[in-house]
Amino acid sequence: MKNKLQEGMFVEKRIQTTQEMAASRFHESSPRVLSTPSLITFVQTTCADLMAPFLEKGEMAVSTRIEMNHLASTPIGMTVTIKAEIIKIEDKRIYFKVEAFDEVEKIASGYNDMYIIDEERFERGIKRKLTGVKKNHSGY
Repeated sequence: MKNKLQEGMFVEKRIQTTQEMAASRFHESSPRVLSTPSLITFVQTTCADLMAPFLEKGEMAVSTRIEMNHLASTPIGMTVTIKAEIIKIEDKRIYFKVEAFDEVEKIASGYNDMYIIDEERFERGIKRKLTGVKKNHSGY
């Protein structure tokens, strides 16, 4: 990681909600509003967007902990604004405070902890895991 990433840095990202983001897409008995999984995805990608210019070649950022309060429903079609601020940095662990607003009110608040990983090492681990699964399931 390049050393310029600092506490207090923040980013805002606006997202137009679409039908693919609706809770009803995940379950037929859910309403046609922004789903919590979609909201969490927006939070993660907003935090990653802030970190991206500071990553070295071969580094990636992954979320390791999400704590989110989804406070209000957002109708599909509204624009959502995600605000992410770095509140603490411990070596390769970056702590974010996050908030989300629709066109009317605050819809979410919480925290997202991210960790900077080595892409090659991560990919080797994934390949080992996949190889292990194939070996373990070959007897079925």
